[in-house]
Amino acid sequence: MEIGELGSISAAARKHRLTQPALSRQIKALEEELDANLLERGAHSVTLTPAGELLMAEARKLIRFSDAMVEKVKAAATGEPLRVGYAPSLAEEYLSIAIARFTQFHPRIRVSLYDWSSLEMRTGLAEGKLDLIVAAPCPGLTEPLTWEPLWSYGWRVVMSSQHPLATKQQLSVEDLSGQKLLLYDREQYPDYWDRVTGFFKTHNLQAKVAGEFDGISSLLAALAGNLGIAFLSESSEIERIYRHSLISLPIDKTPARIEVAAGYLAQGKSRPQVLAFIAELKQAGLSS
Repeated sequence: MEIGELGSISAAARKHRLTQPALSRQIKALEEELDANLLERGAHSVTLTPAGELLMAEARKLIRFSDAMVEKVKAAATGEPLRVGYAPSLAEEYLSIAIARFTQFHPRIRVSLYDWSSLEMRTGLAEGKLDLIVAAPCPGLTEPLTWEPLWSYGWRVVMSSQHPLATKQQLSVEDLSGQKLLLYDREQYPDYWDRVTGFFKTHNLQAKVAGEFDGISSLLAALAGNLGIAFLSESSEIERIYRHSLISLPIDKTPARIEVAAGYLAQGKSRPQVLAFIAELKQAGLSS
């Protein structure tokens, strides 16, 4: 490459601390291997042939690829990853505390967070894409997971501040009769769906499902648009974003409390950093 850029074999040889004959022999051997002339030799300079131009362009690509590969390897060597799936409405307030403490004691471990649905998290564990999830175990469901209890939440009913029920101080179960219900998507959040719809069945209430949503952000936006009401955990920090447009009210009867746990694959030996991170999650829940 330097010969084409410097226009001189001797200049390129000096740059690489080689003798001119030695560099010339290397060029000759390369030309014989490629069966192509790479240089046009003039009286006072050399230039690249079309084949030489192509070789130089491809060599530059190879060097860029090599440099990028080295950087990726270096980045991977700086720390072993710990991939954590989580439900924002159940874990966000404690995760930052746990990560801050964990990285102090394990500086070479890189914690990566994945805001995924219940189904995505369980699939991610099964496929080896996640090491740990923070979610609500499905009651009565047999799963190939080990669950470590962390904390629990109660429920509240959330609605637009313009909703007719918003003037109440507390709701009764009877207030829910005939209301439009907004829910997390049944396929992606089967545990949540079963809890809420099961509550309606227990109290002989007809669940008029007005919408299903793929996450907390879209659900809160629909609530702010006064499309219906929703059951959310006490941990959902709606006041932080929608404090002027949404309100939450207690209700005289609620579904069973949401038990949040850290889950990981039951088979095989758990990595020490997984157990260490769970310990920090537990400590974060106790200290808050």
